[in-house]
Amino acid sequence: MMQRYLFYAVAQVFLPFFVVLFFIASIVLLIGLATVTQFIKLNIWDLAQIFLYSIPNGIFFIIPITFFCACVLGLSRLSFDYELLVFFSLGISPRKILLPFVGLSAFASIVLLFFSLALIPLSKSAYGNFMAQKRAEVNINIKAGEFGQKLGDWLVYADKAQDRHYEGLVLFSSNLESQETFIVASEGEMSNNEGVFTLLLRDGSAYFAAPNKVERADFAQMLVHTKIDEINLSSYDLWAYWKSAFEGSHSQARRLAQAIITSLFPIVSIFLIPLFGIANPRFHKNLSYVYLLLSVGGYFIAMHVLSQNAPFIGIFALPILWILGSYLLYRKFILRLY
Repeated sequence: MMQRYLFYAVAQVFLPFFVVLFFIASIVLLIGLATVTQFIKLNIWDLAQIFLYSIPNGIFFIIPITFFCACVLGLSRLSFDYELLVFFSLGISPRKILLPFVGLSAFASIVLLFFSLALIPLSKSAYGNFMAQKRAEVNINIKAGEFGQKLGDWLVYADKAQDRHYEGLVLFSSNLESQETFIVASEGEMSNNEGVFTLLLRDGSAYFAAPNKVERADFAQMLVHTKIDEINLSSYDLWAYWKSAFEGSHSQARRLAQAIITSLFPIVSIFLIPLFGIANPRFHKNLSYVYLLLSVGGYFIAMHVLSQNAPFIGIFALPILWILGSYLLYRKFILRLY
């Protein structure tokens, strides 16, 4: 009965927090996806698929913070509504109140480990494969009046664009035989043949700038071929992905440290839940929000510093020191008084 009562108090806080943070994360993801459509045409279903691939990474940091805050604030609300004082007067100790949160925190950490070590790498691989297919299958999205648009090695500008037909085309490249090439055409059409894009230009001029001379060639028609990155689809080996962290890849070691340390946050912060949540409303002010900001900020700043400078030491040192320090504070300020 008490366990269900505590879980209900936590759920009342967790769900609104999670929904709000997930909504904010979704907006950020959608803004980021908008940049993809600048060069590749995607329909609404393609965007939905990319969004699904991005969700695991987007909510990974939301879950531990939301869970921890919900547990503390739910317990704090019971304290300042004098409900926990009733439990203590009935002889229920802080250990019995803490016990239901142990299993819940362990479950949250297991879910986060699955997210960080398996689901996020798999979703990134699926995202990369999906984008590689779209680059080869879908027409490059050249928009009218925009600068900096790329088609292979070419920078492309068009005055007008409708489907695959363009007018007022300007192309520039500096990677062809160590010379700069500048092409102007009145119109052109694009086709895609298995990842090889062909641009048929009409009525224009091409300028070839070498170190000591500039050559001009007028044309009635010209074909420009360019090959976009080849499709590189493969199955994903999680062991091979994380193995590089132990073979000298600092960036991968940093990712591994951040994944594990973040995933362990709910369980190593278990003693902070009663420490911040249990209080006597007659003698204490409700400072749980302040404690939450300081603890969450301190943990993730320490995680960032250690993952950058000593990732493998940080995997063990930070969780161990965090849970030991929080236990000592819990024992001094909670067990001794209640």
